[in-house]
Amino acid sequence: MKQFFKDRYTIVGIVIVLIFSVMVYQLANMQLVQGENYYTQSQNKIMRSTTILAERGNILDRFGVPVAVNSTSYSVLLMDTGLGSKKLNEMMLKIIKVLEKNGDSYNKTFSKYFTYPVGFGTMLKNNQNRRKTLKTMTGYEFKDFDQKSTPEEVYEYVKDMVFKVDDKYSEKDAYDIMTLRFQGISMVPVLADSISTNTIAELEERSDEFPGIVIQSVPSRKYVDAKYAGQLIGHVGPIDADELAKNSDAGYKMTDTIGKSGVELTTEGYLRGTNGFRRVEIDDNGKPRIVSEEAVKPGSNVVLTIDMGLQKVAMDSLAKNIKLIRESNNNKKNRHDAFAGAAVAIDVNTGEVLALANYPSYDPSIFIADPDDKVARKAKADLGDPKNTTTSEYNRAIAGIYTPGSTFKPLIGIAALEEGKTTPYETYFDKGYETYDGMALKSIEYNQYGVGLGTVNLITAIQKSSNPYFYNRGNRVGIDNIVKWAKRFGLGQKTGIDLLGESKGIISSREYKKKVEPYPWTAADTAQTSIGQMYNSFTPIQLANYAATIANGGKHLKPHVIKRVVKFDGSIVTETKPEYEIIPVKNENMKAIQQGMIAVANATDGTAANTFTDLKPIKVAGKTGTAETGREATQSSNALFICYAPADKPQIAVAVVVERGVFGAYTAPIAKDILKYYFDSNGTNNKDYTVKADIVQLTK
Repeated sequence: MKQFFKDRYTIVGIVIVLIFSVMVYQLANMQLVQGENYYTQSQNKIMRSTTILAERGNILDRFGVPVAVNSTSYSVLLMDTGLGSKKLNEMMLKIIKVLEKNGDSYNKTFSKYFTYPVGFGTMLKNNQNRRKTLKTMTGYEFKDFDQKSTPEEVYEYVKDMVFKVDDKYSEKDAYDIMTLRFQGISMVPVLADSISTNTIAELEERSDEFPGIVIQSVPSRKYVDAKYAGQLIGHVGPIDADELAKNSDAGYKMTDTIGKSGVELTTEGYLRGTNGFRRVEIDDNGKPRIVSEEAVKPGSNVVLTIDMGLQKVAMDSLAKNIKLIRESNNNKKNRHDAFAGAAVAIDVNTGEVLALANYPSYDPSIFIADPDDKVARKAKADLGDPKNTTTSEYNRAIAGIYTPGSTFKPLIGIAALEEGKTTPYETYFDKGYETYDGMALKSIEYNQYGVGLGTVNLITAIQKSSNPYFYNRGNRVGIDNIVKWAKRFGLGQKTGIDLLGESKGIISSREYKKKVEPYPWTAADTAQTSIGQMYNSFTPIQLANYAATIANGGKHLKPHVIKRVVKFDGSIVTETKPEYEIIPVKNENMKAIQQGMIAVANATDGTAANTFTDLKPIKVAGKTGTAETGREATQSSNALFICYAPADKPQIAVAVVVERGVFGAYTAPIAKDILKYYFDSNGTNNKDYTVKADIVQLTK
């Protein structure tokens, strides 16, 4: 009996040792011999990484009114679960049916290669190396056709060899399946964007039928009333090859969106957030499970100095008054061709730009509209047509250069006083003309009535806009001193505003004439320069800042549109402080110029008399300008107006330009509308807008 038990224990021991040995062998084989292979297979088949797109920062006006914000849309994403072509094709057709039933569209990049009915798309039509393009497009080698092959032959090859679409499908269904399959093999396999809640619900309810299909939330741009500030706000769009090359070190990818113009471009570094990443495991049924996640960091909010209420008033007034000027029959010099303009309003104490209006403008939303949106497509085409004057991306306020006309006369007055060439009350008899180099330079009054304005001094010469007075005083000062003082006031110089695309402009000078004409400088040239003609060409932002500098007594500020940048957690990233330099102008001399500009808008015979009567008790100081372009035989002259208010304690300066606006006085009503809104609202009236409390909180 003892021997029996002894033998049994021996047998059990042997069995245990054998089992353990087999287990050790299998473990060793799996981990040491086949471990790397199994690990690679598991990673390739099961684990997937997706990018979580960061929200772009908002753009808000000075009071927190949203102008460019983010909204969330949902996209259909395909993750590779190892399905064969047969099952993939069946699933793609089902997805198409779901999308079409719910009124949603899907991405159709495939149409750039092949159209339906079958033909070459834009990427292949005139392509001299179709094989290479198709290899890049699909990752497959193409050897069974050459450059002379027909679209049908190439298409059938792609259909049979790449996507393996069965002949049981109709021609249209086969094309649609290939369209969606192509999206699935692209770098970012997004099948459809901005899908409806009905589609989301149906895809999730039938998830067993759609292995590898993921519904992903995607931040998208939305513009609110940005049509009133299109050139200022700018727009976003898909990054192009050049932009990618310039920004590759910053982590941009070909699938990213980037600011293309305006504030969207200037503050791209602040607005752009940091993407997150998600690691996803796909189970045997094709259902995803989140394994790990790296959180996104939203972009910062950009708060502008702009008051969108004031901006809207400026735009509406430009549109209204340009139409009135065009339709007016009050003067034979009106060719009824006024069509465009700009208006700039600046805080004279800080340099903050309160309004930067360009007419005509455009709606940035057209750049983020659905590609199938015919209205948006036409608007973009019109925008890109240089012959079209009804809409434009051109930022006239900072890039347009205009002859200033009589708005330049206060500068000549300052130069004459500072250089000791006149006094405020030294008289001059305006007989209607001055003669230089044998040339009689006549005034508007002399051309119309054969007489001049009679006796004037500096103040009344500004008030009545006497050309002969400034011909005379300009020559006393001399062109070199005129250039010196023009530069000090920032005319013909970039202001340094925090937007791209600003023009420098031109100061009429000896040096400039040498560049464009072979003739020496003359006294007649100085006379013409002194009334804002000759080569003088300045931007509206320069003119507004020039008016602000006169208003504040000689503090030349740097204009800016960015007030502050606020991080997603509420902390301030940066805040713009006023930058300025003091111009060495005697206080009594500046007072004399201010007195003349007050008379323009308030004296009975001022060139802008009666325009501002309904602003009382606010008193306005201004200067009109009618700028001849040399094309008056067929076109109206340009019209300008600069001003500031209140005259006794200035807060705001305005410059208005209307292309082919006939007379400067015709543009004064635009400035009046801007000032009226500003003082009626005291700069805080936003009753037309609904402001989200959390957005306002960020801007305090």
